[in-house]
Amino acid sequence: MSGKRVERLKARARRLLDDAQSDFQEGFYDVACFHAEQAAQLFVKGIILELFGREYAGHGLRELVGYASRLLGDAGYTDLAERVSEYVRQSRSILIDLESAYIDARYGEVNYDAEVAGRLLDGARALMGLLEEVERIVKLG
Repeated sequence: MSGKRVERLKARARRLLDDAQSDFQEGFYDVACFHAEQAAQLFVKGIILELFGREYAGHGLRELVGYASRLLGDAGYTDLAERVSEYVRQSRSILIDLESAYIDARYGEVNYDAEVAGRLLDGARALMGLLEEVERIVKLG
């Protein structure tokens, strides 16, 4: 595992989340949704690489977060794995909408409004916050 690659992924994720917030404030809701999805995706990939030394080529957030949960369980962190799985169950619609934004915000006929963009931005923040907490717990042993 490359510590530089992990830091690069996580730094890009945080920058994309900041970009999503700026886009939202400027009324660019489509781009805010896209940036929120990219932030979440890169952050999950960074956490997977950091904690388990594995690269993951997929792009779907539910798939990525599910993979992280399985890796946590396999490593003996069953409580954390269940917590992440529960987050996926509770946030399923937000994760689906974030996944859709990956394509629709760029190419689709969908026009995102402030309400949806705010919800997706909050969803990306929540996922990243959960994974930061998971990271802290795993690193502490």
